Amino acid sequence: MPNDDTSGISFPKRLRTLAFSRSGSGSPGKAAVQDAFDSDRDDDFKLKHVAQLSQDRSLKDRIETLLIAANEVYRCSSSTLLAILDAAQDLFHATANVDSRKAGFTFLTKTAAIVDLDVSIRAKVFEYICEPADSSCLAGRIKAIDKLTERGTKASAFQPHVTGFIGELLSGCFVAADQSRSEKRSKSSVSEEENNLGTVWTILNNLMTYDFPGLDSIHASQLLTRLTTICKRTTAGSDLTRAIAVISTFAGCAKVPNENLDPLVNVLCQTLYAREKCRDATQSCLDKVFMASDSSMAMEVLLRNLSQMSDDPASIKELRGSLLQLEHIYKTNGVGAYPGPPLAELVQALKDAATVDHGDRTQNQVTLAFSLNAIASVVKSKVIRQSLIDSDWTCMEGIVDLIARAAGPIPADNISYGDTTPASPILLFASHVEIKDSMVSEEMNRPLQGICRELYGIYPYLSSQKRAAVVNLLLFLSNVVEPAALSVVIDYMENYRIVFPPDENWLPHLALLTDRGFLNSSKHSSYRLRLIELLSNVYSSISGEPESANLFGQQLAKLVERADHGSSLAVNNRLAGLACKVLRNASMPTFDLLLAALVCLAVQRTSFDPTKPTSAVPDDRVNTTCIHLTESFLDCLPDQAEKARKICDSLVAIAATSNASTEARLDAIRLLVRLRSRPVNLLEVVKMPDTQGLAATLAEVQPATGPSNGFAQFNKPPLIEETSRSRSDDNAGLRNQGGENASSRPQSIMGEQAEGPKNGSIRPLKTSTTASTSTTTIDLSAWLQLILHILEKGSQWEIYSYVLIHLPSQLTNVSLFADNVPLIENLHDLLVYQLQKGKFSEPPTSTDLRKGHVAVCLYQTLTVLIAYSGWFLPQKMTETVHTFLIGISQWSQTIKCCIHALALCCHELPRAIDKCLPLILTKMSQIITQSQFAMDILEFLARLARLPAAYQSIGEESLRTIFGICIRHLHHSREMRQVAAESANLGSSNSSKRCSNVSGIGAVSSDYSQVFSTDKELPEYVYALAYHDITHWFLAIPIRDRSKHVGWIAKNLAWKDKLGKEIVEEQSQVTLDMMHRTAYLDLGETMRSSIPAADEENTIKKMYLVGMSIVTMETNSTTGLTYITKRQASGTTNAIYQPCTAPLPAHHVVAPDQATTAGTTSSPLIYPQHVLLQLNSTISPMPIPEQPIVLPDDGTPERAISQIDRIATVDSYKAGVIYVANEQKEEREILANTAGSEAFDAFVAGLGTKVPLQGAAFNTCGLDKLSNTDGMHTIAWRDRVAEIVFHVPTMMPNLEHDPQCTNKKMHTGNDYVNIIFNESGSPFRFDTFPSALNFVNIIITPEKITARQPHSRLAENDECEAVETCYFFLVQVLCAPFLPEISPAATPKVVSASALPSYVRQLALNAHLFSVVWSERAQGEELVSSWRSRLREIRKLREKYANTGNSANVGYPEMGTAEDRGGARSYVEGDEWRGTLAMGGLAEQGQFLMSLDFTRWT
Repeated sequence: MPNDDTSGISFPKRLRTLAFSRSGSGSPGKAAVQDAFDSDRDDDFKLKHVAQLSQDRSLKDRIETLLIAANEVYRCSSSTLLAILDAAQDLFHATANVDSRKAGFTFLTKTAAIVDLDVSIRAKVFEYICEPADSSCLAGRIKAIDKLTERGTKASAFQPHVTGFIGELLSGCFVAADQSRSEKRSKSSVSEEENNLGTVWTILNNLMTYDFPGLDSIHASQLLTRLTTICKRTTAGSDLTRAIAVISTFAGCAKVPNENLDPLVNVLCQTLYAREKCRDATQSCLDKVFMASDSSMAMEVLLRNLSQMSDDPASIKELRGSLLQLEHIYKTNGVGAYPGPPLAELVQALKDAATVDHGDRTQNQVTLAFSLNAIASVVKSKVIRQSLIDSDWTCMEGIVDLIARAAGPIPADNISYGDTTPASPILLFASHVEIKDSMVSEEMNRPLQGICRELYGIYPYLSSQKRAAVVNLLLFLSNVVEPAALSVVIDYMENYRIVFPPDENWLPHLALLTDRGFLNSSKHSSYRLRLIELLSNVYSSISGEPESANLFGQQLAKLVERADHGSSLAVNNRLAGLACKVLRNASMPTFDLLLAALVCLAVQRTSFDPTKPTSAVPDDRVNTTCIHLTESFLDCLPDQAEKARKICDSLVAIAATSNASTEARLDAIRLLVRLRSRPVNLLEVVKMPDTQGLAATLAEVQPATGPSNGFAQFNKPPLIEETSRSRSDDNAGLRNQGGENASSRPQSIMGEQAEGPKNGSIRPLKTSTTASTSTTTIDLSAWLQLILHILEKGSQWEIYSYVLIHLPSQLTNVSLFADNVPLIENLHDLLVYQLQKGKFSEPPTSTDLRKGHVAVCLYQTLTVLIAYSGWFLPQKMTETVHTFLIGISQWSQTIKCCIHALALCCHELPRAIDKCLPLILTKMSQIITQSQFAMDILEFLARLARLPAAYQSIGEESLRTIFGICIRHLHHSREMRQVAAESANLGSSNSSKRCSNVSGIGAVSSDYSQVFSTDKELPEYVYALAYHDITHWFLAIPIRDRSKHVGWIAKNLAWKDKLGKEIVEEQSQVTLDMMHRTAYLDLGETMRSSIPAADEENTIKKMYLVGMSIVTMETNSTTGLTYITKRQASGTTNAIYQPCTAPLPAHHVVAPDQATTAGTTSSPLIYPQHVLLQLNSTISPMPIPEQPIVLPDDGTPERAISQIDRIATVDSYKAGVIYVANEQKEEREILANTAGSEAFDAFVAGLGTKVPLQGAAFNTCGLDKLSNTDGMHTIAWRDRVAEIVFHVPTMMPNLEHDPQCTNKKMHTGNDYVNIIFNESGSPFRFDTFPSALNFVNIIITPEKITARQPHSRLAENDECEAVETCYFFLVQVLCAPFLPEISPAATPKVVSASALPSYVRQLALNAHLFSVVWSERAQGEELVSSWRSRLREIRKLREKYANTGNSANVGYPEMGTAEDRGGARSYVEGDEWRGTLAMGGLAEQGQFLMSLDFTRWT
C-alpha cells in the first residue's frame, strides 16, 4: 500500500473525505476518471472499497461504504465498478434488508447514469434492478431503471425482460398511487406514489414508442392484462389516458392476442362511454385494436355486448360504449377496412340493445338513443347502402321494431288506421303504433331523422316492395322526419294511386295520412301543404261520386277536428279551404260534421310572430277559416237554403265567442253586416255597405303613424271584392257623402280600409213568404242579440268599432229585420239610454278618437231606427227626439248628424218635433256661433217651415228665436262674403267696379268675383238660406201677429260697413218688400180683372213710380171704376177702386161740361190722378224723393212692365224624376220608360200636383206648352216663395224619330238635380246620365215588406188591417266630385212612404238652390232671385225718370222761381236730403212752394 498523508485516517473516513474534496457537478465519463486517477489510485480506491464491502464487515459500514462509493462511481474504471458490484452483490439481492436494498438501488442508479457504461456492467445493473424488492424500494427501482433505460428510450439490450419488469413496476406503482389517492385529503397536491406511477407510464410509453420490444404472445398478453386491469380499476383520468396511449401504440405495432381481445374491447368500450373527454383517443385506440386483431372477433365482441341483459353499471357502460363504437365505425366507413357482420345480424344485435331492460325507463331511453344513433350510422354507411339496395329486406321489420321502442308502450286501441286488406302495400304499418312528438326526445329525434334521410335517399333505386317498406317506416316516423322524407310518402301514395278509388284500400290509406296526426305543429308546413294538395286531388277525383265524397268528407272532418292551433296558419287556412270546398256538396250529416269542425278551427286563437320567418303562402299571417265559411255561405245561398242558414248561424256563433281571436270574429261580422233583404224576400250580400262617409269621418282623426290597434295590420284576403261605389272605375266622377279624395281610401276607426256603398253580386235565397221560422229562413235574431250584447257590454275595440260603423247601413234594410221588431225596439231603448246617460264604450287613447266619435256612430244607428218608429209607442219617439237634442249640446262631433236626424223627424215624427220645438230652437241658438253648422241649421228651419204639422204649437218666443238664428247667420255670411270680396279685389288690381244695385239709406255692391274653394262656397249658400228662412217663417206667422215682428226684422236687415255706413242689400230690400205686402194680407195671389170692351173707350190709363213699385191705374172716366195694378219686387197686387157716387139732388145744377148726350158725358168726370191723390197724399208737403214719378205714355214704360211681368213672383226650381225599372242600366232604356211602378206613381203624386202643360201660365222650365211634345201633363209644386217643376220622363211621349230619347234627355240632362227612383236591383251609377249640369242625384231605393201594421198608425186609422204591405225607401244624396257635402241625406236615410215625397222635395229644393249658387259663383256671379230681378227692373225706371217732371201750372210765371218752373233738382242714391216740417208734411229747404204743387207728380 503506498504511503500518503492520510495514512493515519481510517479508510472509510478517508474515502468520504476524498469523495467530498473531488466532488463536482455532472457525471464525468470514464476518460475523465482516468484523467483524475491514475491506475494506482484507481487500484487503491478499488482495494479500499472492496475491502470495506467484504461480508466480514459490519452491515452498517458496508452500507455506508456503498453510499460513499455511489458518489464516486463516475470516476471508477469498469473493472473497479464490476469489483464493487461483486463485493456488494448480497446487498442487491432480494434477501437483503430494506436499508441494504435502498443503498444498493442508490448505487445502481448512480452507476446507470454513467455515460457509455460498459455493456456487461449495464447487464449486471439491470440484473440487480430486477431482483424482487419490497414496495418500500419501489422508488429506488424506478429511478434505477429510469436511468438505465433513459426513460425507456434505450432498452433494447434488456428485451424482452424489460417490458415484463416495467409491467410489474406499473402494477406496483398503480396500487401504491391508488392507495395514496384514497388517503390524501388535498386533491391539488401530488404524492410521491403518483409521481412514481407517472414515471413508469412514461417509461412504458417510450418503450412502446421508441423501442418496441416485439413481445411474444405471453408477454404481450401479460402487459395487456395489466393495462386492462388498471383501466377497470382506476379512477384517475390520467391513468386512462396513458393506458389508452400505450394500448394504442401496442395495437399499432403488434397483434392483440385473442385471449385479450374481449376484455380489452370491453374496457375500452366502457371508457368510450364513461370518459367523454378521452372519447376520441379511445375510439382511435379501438380502431387500432380492431386492426391489430381478428376484426371479425372484435366485431363479435361489440355485437355480443349489445345483447347483454345485465343491469350492472359496467355492463351498461360496455353496451353503450359498444353502440358508440359501432356508430363510429360505420360513420367513418371503417368497416370497409375489415369485414363487417351480415346486415340482418347487425340489425338483430341493435334490436337486442334497444330492448335491454335496465329496470329504469330513463336508462332504457338513453340506451335506445345510442342504439338509434348506431343504426343511423349503419344505414348511412356506403358499404351498407349498397347492401340495402341489393339485399333482402326482412331485416327492415327489425328496424321498425327498434324504432317502435322509441315510443314506449302505447295501448293498442290508439291505433286507427282503417281496415286494410292483404293487398295493401303498406299493411306492415298497421301492426305498429304511431310515434308521437311527446314520446321522442331530442337525442332520438336526430338519429331517426338520419335513418329516414338515408332511406329516402336510396328510395329511387329500390323496388316497389322495398319502397313500400320505406313508406311504412316513414309513415311510422312521420312526426320526426324531415319534410322531404314525408314527401316521399305522399309521392308514393299519389304515384301508385293507392289513395284514389278504385283502389279497394283507398280510404284506409287516406286514413294513414289523416288519423295519425300528420298536421300537427311538429311537421314543416311545406309537407302539410303538400298533403292538403294531395287530399284536394283525391276529392277532385271523387267529387262526382256522392258516396265516396261523403266518406272523404267524414275523414276530412276528423282531420279538421285534430288540426293543431299551433300549426302554421297557412296549413290551417288551406285545410279550411278544402273543407269548405267539400262542405258545399256534402250530404247533411257530413256537412254538419265539417261545419262543427270548421267552427272549432275558426275560434282557435292564433298569434303571428313577426320575428319568425313566414312561408311564401300569402295567407300565413291570419286565420282565414271564417273567410272560407263566408265563401261557402255565398255558394250555398242561391239554392241550398238549409246549408246557408246553418253557416250563418255558425258565423254568428263565431262572432259571439269571446275566446275566439279578434280576426276570426271580425271575419264573421264582415259577412253578417253585409246581409241584405231585397224585393220578393230575396237575400243578398253586398260587397260594400254604405259606410264610406261614416268611416271617413272617423278616419279624419286617425294618427298619421300606423293604425290604432294591432288590428289591423296585415293585408287580409278580401272577404268579397270590395270597391267603393263612389271610387270605382265604373262610377268615375261620383263623390259620395264622405267627401274624400278619389284616390284615397282612409283608414277607418277599426284600422281597416274604409268601405264604400257598392253592392256585390246578388245571391238570392227564397225564404218563406211569411215571417215564420223554418229551415229555409235565415233567422237574424241571434245576430241582433249579439249586436245588443256588444253595444251593451262592450268588446274588443276592433269589433266594437266595426259594429258601430256598419250597423247603421244594415239597419237601413228595414225588410231584413221586419220580423225582429222586439229586438229592434230593445236596440232603440239601449241607444236612447246610452246616449242620454253617456254610458257607452270609449275608444282607446291610441286611436286619437274621442267619446264623441263613438256617439256619432250611435246617433247614426238611432237615426236609422226612426224608420221603425211605426212599430214603437209614440212616447218613445219623443224620447228619441230628446236624445238627438242631447247630441247637439253634449259632443261637438255629433251636432251635424243630430240636426240631420231632426230634419228627418220633421217628416216622420211631426208631433214629437212639435212638442220639443222650443227646446230644439234653444239648442240650435246655443251653437249659433259655430258657423260650420249654419247650413245644417238653416236647412232644418227651411224644411220645418214647410211642415205646419211640426210647429202647430209654436209660440212668439220660438219665432223670435228662429229669426235671431237667421239674422245671426246672415251677419256672419255677410262678413265672410265681404272678406272674400276684398281678397278677390286684392288679387286682381284690374277688376272692374260695378254700379250700385242697392237702394235705401245707403248702397254697396253685393257682387264680387273670386275663385272659390269648397269651404269658401258655403257662405253664399248660407246667405241665400238665411233670407229664404226669414221669408218662409214670416209667412208662417199668423197674420194677426206678423206686424209684431216687422220692426225687429227690419232693424236687423240693415247693417253697417267698416265706415259705419248703414246699408240695406238688395235681398234685404226685397225681404222688406215682402213684409210690406204680406204683413196685413193673407189672401194669397191676386189677378187683374179684364176691362169690358164697352168701357175701353172711356178708360184713362196712368202709370206712376211710387217708391220701389210701379202703380198702374186704369180709370173709367164716367163711372170712376179704377183697376189698380201695383207691381213690387215681391209680387203684384191687383185691386179695384170705385167712388160710391151718390145721386145728385134735384136742386143740383149740372155744369155745362157734365151735360149728357144719349147717356154719355161730353168730358171725363174722373181721372186716375184723383185716385192717386186720394190713396197716397194730402195737402201736406211731400218730400221730393218720395213724390211719385209720372211715367210717360211713350211705350217705354210698357216694355219695362212687360219685362217685369215675365219675371215670376216666386223662385223657379226644377228637377228630373227618373224611373229605373228592374235590371235597367243604360240611359236609353231608362229614359224610354213610359210608366213606373205603383210605388213610383204614388211617390210622384206626392211630389206635387199633376198640371196640364198646354196653355200653362206658370214657368214650365222648358217643357213645351203648345204642341204636347213633352207630354200633356207634368208635376209641379208651389208655395208663396218657390215653385218647382218636375221633369218626369215617364209622362213624356217616346217620339218615333227619337229612339235615343234625346228630347227627354234635353230636360233631365239640363237639370242640376235628378231624383232617381231606382228599382233596378243594382246600385245606380252616377254616370248613367252623362251631363255637365247634373250636379246632384237623389237616389231612392224602395223596400217592400209584408209585416204587421205599426200600432201608431193603427191608432190614427182604426180601420187598417192587421197585416199590410208597407213601403220604406232608402234615400241618399250623391253629388258630383267637385261639390262638397250639402245634404242631410248624404248619409243614407230610411224614409217611410208617407214622408218620402215631402222629404225628397225639400232635398231637391235645397240641392237646386245650392247648385245654382255654386254655378253662379263659378262664373264670377252671384245668385239673383226673381224678386231681386223685378227690383232691378223697377230701379231702372226710377233712375231714368226720377225728378224730371214739370209743374202743370206753367202758365203762372209768378209761381216760384225759374227753377220751380223748370223743375226741381234731381236726387240719386246716396244723396243727402234736408227738409222742414210743415203742414203735417216735409218740405225741402228752399222749395216749400214747389212742395205744395202736387201736380208735379200726378
